[in-house]
Amino acid sequence: MQGFTGKCVGLSVRWACRVWGVLALGGLPLAGQVHAADSGLPVCAGVGVASVMVSGQGPLESIAFDQQGRILFTRLFKGELVRLDSPQGAPVTVAVGVDSPGGIAVSGPHEAYVGVGNGLAGVAPSLGKAGIVKVDLDKGRVTPHVSGLSMSNGMVRATDGTFYASDDLAASLDRVLPDGTVQRTWLKQNSNGLALSRDQKTLYVNQMVPASILAVDRATGQTSVVANAPPARKWSWLDGLDIDDQGRLYVVSYWAGEVWRLDPASRQICLLVSGLSLPSAVAVGRPGGAYRASSIYVTTHSGRLHEVPGAVPAAP
Repeated sequence: MQGFTGKCVGLSVRWACRVWGVLALGGLPLAGQVHAADSGLPVCAGVGVASVMVSGQGPLESIAFDQQGRILFTRLFKGELVRLDSPQGAPVTVAVGVDSPGGIAVSGPHEAYVGVGNGLAGVAPSLGKAGIVKVDLDKGRVTPHVSGLSMSNGMVRATDGTFYASDDLAASLDRVLPDGTVQRTWLKQNSNGLALSRDQKTLYVNQMVPASILAVDRATGQTSVVANAPPARKWSWLDGLDIDDQGRLYVVSYWAGEVWRLDPASRQICLLVSGLSLPSAVAVGRPGGAYRASSIYVTTHSGRLHEVPGAVPAAP
């Protein structure tokens, strides 16, 4: 553990302390890491064995599919947006200079938005050190879009052009209106992964600690609890979040090394996969590309990209 404190202070992103702590201990679990047998969650039926698609990438922060069905993910420490065209392909750097990247929101066939400034300044939202950049997926050009946000850890864009950006180090959930108006701390709410319902009326939010999945009415800002983590996972730090076409949510539990599936209608949670090393984000497979729509794809701060087959039930 010698040098651990200095290393954390010197790095610009808050995830450094998580990852460095594990490395400094030779990969041994830190306090707060837990085991699948303790979760108390039923195992989801029909799910295959997780596989490693890519490894050795350094900490990976976020993941999304572009409109061509290719995977986009971010390399946290390198500040890069990366593309993976197929499960057998090699990662291709799309853009550099994406400083401390957070969430990804694809907005067209040739463009995506990425949160930036996903760092320790999120402890003090009033500093407004984070923002969003626009990335040309063909040319790699990075253009500032908005600034003055709390953290931009998780980020989604509604079809009307409204952005939501999360801060997992403080009670702050930001909103950016279609005209570019920044409403920092729109809601005084600790937040991490974000997902929008298919009817665009509800913003789903992973509250990191204590671990809960929330629903926010976009029109009123009223917040309700969809589900609380089981008692053994109360402090497991909820991270990334995605939603499938049937409205089911896919929830990353960071320290637990798990991904859960949650049906907001029934409020039932089941365990999709366990034993992952520091999972950070999840994306549901999309039809029409090289990837399986029945799988989920999970990035980790241990530098791996996983596929979990059979995680997404077929539409009834």
